[in-house]
Amino acid sequence: MAELVSTMTGVTHDELIGGTAITPMTANVTIAKLAAATELKRGTLLGVVTTSGKYAIVDSTVSTGEQVASVVLARDVVVGTASDVVATVYTRGLFNRSKLIVKQSADNATKHEAELRGVGIYLTDVH
Repeated sequence: MAELVSTMTGVTHDELIGGTAITPMTANVTIAKLAAATELKRGTLLGVVTTSGKYAIVDSTVSTGEQVASVVLARDVVVGTASDVVATVYTRGLFNRSKLIVKQSADNATKHEAELRGVGIYLTDVH
């Protein structure tokens, strides 16, 4: 009889994806270069800078477009100071709100839930 259960090694689950009820979709976007090189982590919320059309980490303290969350970073990416970076993002799906990352410590994913829902990104709690 075939083995019904096996152990996998080297695979980790970061709980970013909150479920499969909404199929995640991805796209590639341009993230604007930064004043200091920074590694943006998977799960970072990004918004579009109105003047450039490029993406930046969500920051609710500004009013240049990136205060509105619109995508979720799919993989870690280093954004340098010399040039913009193309990165893969989730444009739709169901995500664990506690695993999403924003720029300001006083901010959180729940504060952006309505705007995310408007673009097909839904939040849940995975324990």
